Amino acid sequence: MIRKLLASWSSRDPLHTAFGALEREVMEILWAEGSLAVRDVLTRLSRPVAYTTVMTTLDRLYKKGVLGRVQAGRAFLYSPAATREQLRASIASRVLTGLLQARGDGAVPILSNLVDTVGAQDGGDDLLRTLEAMVRDKRRQLKTNS
Repeated sequence: MIRKLLASWSSRDPLHTAFGALEREVMEILWAEGSLAVRDVLTRLSRPVAYTTVMTTLDRLYKKGVLGRVQAGRAFLYSPAATREQLRASIASRVLTGLLQARGDGAVPILSNLVDTVGAQDGGDDLLRTLEAMVRDKRRQLKTNS
């Protein structure tokens, strides 16, 4: 649920920040089409790109864990390892985790800024109520698990 809030607060898509233009276009093609070979991705791109560039891009996305691949004859078929929303949530979670891992009171300014930013948004009061409810639910859950 916090991931949905984070997504609504962001003015930029986490995918835009995490990936370059070609990587984003490749991901969009694979989310739309499913499993494809390098040549198939190449033919669906909106601009001319070298075969080796597409091959390298797919391989890098595979090594990052964003794509899966299976061998089909001499070629690999690449497919998304997660949905668009799952990937967005994962990126947002990693960024937030990195920010909040500060020692001592280092996380307090981040949390304070988050609350200020949420409050300043259109519908900020509703978002703050949602955030309060999420904190209460998490506290109950932590109490139950301990």
